[in-house]
Amino acid sequence: MKRTSNLTKQKIVEAAIKLFDFQGFDGTTVRQIASEAAVNVALISYYFKNKKGLLEYVMVCYYEELFNRLDDCRYRNDWTTLYVLLRNMLEEFIRFQCEAYQVTRLIQRELSVESMLGREIMSTYIARLKHYFSAIIEEGIAQGEFQDVPVEGLTLHIFSIMSFPYIYPQILREVFYVEPLDEKFVGRMIDYVFDFLLRMVTPIDTV
Repeated sequence: MKRTSNLTKQKIVEAAIKLFDFQGFDGTTVRQIASEAAVNVALISYYFKNKKGLLEYVMVCYYEELFNRLDDCRYRNDWTTLYVLLRNMLEEFIRFQCEAYQVTRLIQRELSVESMLGREIMSTYIARLKHYFSAIIEEGIAQGEFQDVPVEGLTLHIFSIMSFPYIYPQILREVFYVEPLDEKFVGRMIDYVFDFLLRMVTPIDTV
C-alpha cells in the first residue's frame, strides 16, 4: 500500500513539474495536474493541501537533493587542495542543474516573482547554497591558497554563469547553437567556470 501511495505521489509531482515548466505556476490548475497524472484531483489535496503546497514540495526536494550531493562532495576524501574541492563542487552543481533542468528553470522563474514563498526559499535554501561556495573561497583566502577577493561579488558572479544555461536553454539553442543538456557542452561549461574562477582567486605572484 505504501509503495502504491509513493508512486501516486511521484506521478503527481512529475505531472506538476511538466506543467509548471510549460505553462507556468499561475497558468496551471490543480485539475490539469490531476489529469496529467491520471489521478483523482482529491489526491493532490490529500498529499500537498493545494497547488502552492505542491510547488513548495518540489522546491524543497530539489534543494535537499542538491545539498545532499554537495555535502557528499564536500566531505569526501578525494580532494587535496581547495582548488580541487572548489572544482568538484562547481561540477556537482552544474551537473545537478542539468539533470533537473525543468525544476531549475521553474524555481528561478518563481523566485523572480515577489512572493512569500519566494522570500522563504531565498532566506533559507539560497542562503545555504551561497554558503557552500563562499565558505570555501573564504577558507582559501584565510589559508593563503587564494588571493583576497570580494567573496560576495565573486559568488554572485559564478552563480550567474553556472545557472544561465539551465534557466534560459532556448537562448543557448537559438543564439549560440549549442544544446545545454549535451554532455560535451556540460563538460565545456564546467571547464569554463572553473578556469574563470581560477583566474580570479589564484594569487598574482603564482600566475
